[in-house]
Amino acid sequence: MDKLAIMGGKQAVTLSYNELATRPLCDDKCINAAVDLMKKGEISESPSVKVFSKRFASYIGADYALCTNNGTAALDSALFAVGVEPGDEVLVPSYTFWATMTPILSEHAVPVFCDVDEKTFCMDPVDMEKRITDKTKAIMVVHVWGNPCDMDEIMKIAKRYNLAVIEDCSHAHGSMYHGQKVGIIGDVGCFSFQGTKILPAGEGGILVTNNRTFYERSVALAHYEMLSGLPEDSDYRKFALTGMGHKYRIHPLAVAIVNRHLDDLDERNEIRDKNALYLEELVKDLKIFRPQKVYDNAKKQYSYQYWYFDAEKAGVSTYAMLKALKAEGVSCGYCGYGKLHKSSIIKQGGAYRDCISKHEFGPLPVTEKLSTHTFLAAPRFENDVPELVEQYAKAYHKIAENLDEIAKFEKENDFSSELSSLSGRSIAML
Repeated sequence: MDKLAIMGGKQAVTLSYNELATRPLCDDKCINAAVDLMKKGEISESPSVKVFSKRFASYIGADYALCTNNGTAALDSALFAVGVEPGDEVLVPSYTFWATMTPILSEHAVPVFCDVDEKTFCMDPVDMEKRITDKTKAIMVVHVWGNPCDMDEIMKIAKRYNLAVIEDCSHAHGSMYHGQKVGIIGDVGCFSFQGTKILPAGEGGILVTNNRTFYERSVALAHYEMLSGLPEDSDYRKFALTGMGHKYRIHPLAVAIVNRHLDDLDERNEIRDKNALYLEELVKDLKIFRPQKVYDNAKKQYSYQYWYFDAEKAGVSTYAMLKALKAEGVSCGYCGYGKLHKSSIIKQGGAYRDCISKHEFGPLPVTEKLSTHTFLAAPRFENDVPELVEQYAKAYHKIAENLDEIAKFEKENDFSSELSSLSGRSIAML
């Protein structure tokens, strides 16, 4: 049995991730495209935005696409598009980033938190349906970590109760469900182009839909400069002077960057998926670790690789395991998802007391368990690096073989202050 690195043994991972498995965020093509726009003076508005919007719509298979300055703005636009009004309820998971939920509050609607499936980490349709009331207006699903939700059941329920479905696809650029890209299975799909996403712009987002009215309402909310260009029979042209008071225009330089990344998104996704699946294959015999389940009719894009850790079976906490894993040279992280229903903005309201003051947010047992038992198992391997993946697998086997030593290490150390500093972060790299 190899000695743990945290106990003075040799690291399992000796190859350099930074040297072997990364790529430049902005290559020369990105830089040249951005410089070209600057030379043209197109630093606020640019025809390139419209060109990219059509290109991304074609990639997804949507009739309409609208760029925004970030993914949060796209989600806010989607809520406005489907007609969410003050006092309406929107079903949403707590196991997600805060930006899925806070736009609901900004519309002065009520987020109603639903539990998730313990194996897929995605919204549980059975629990979701139990929380529908006569005030429910929409469902906000999250294809978390790039993994498609059970959209068959969710869409059946939505149709039964006449509810709009918004897809948060911030991790899921290219993810598939029944051979169709996510984003247009529901009524509106929203993607993030933030710098850590698999389709990065630095900052940016996009909304896609096949519904003309939803598209035009999104334009009216925050793109006053586009309203006069809508068809003459549009109900929203008359708001061209002011729009609805928001301004979510994307920066053209961000479009130059994301347009370049779209060139090889599918190719890069294949490499990332190959590496991630290889790692999962190499550790499938370790029963204390469980990769995120993917439905048979779905294709996950491994924008992030989060696993479940059976801390009870292992006899050590998730954090202690991660400390030992980090010492082996693994880039890993502590998950902060699953805590939104207990956040201060929900418990105390802040500027949104009117949204939540009369609403009871019940326990979410699966979500709360995942909040302490899921973790970032590996970074994205952007290049074909089987040897590095194999070293990661070796590290996981060392952990599984030395649980008694990790338990001893945990007993001798107090991690409470370290944990408290991570509690408010969605992904805390160790």
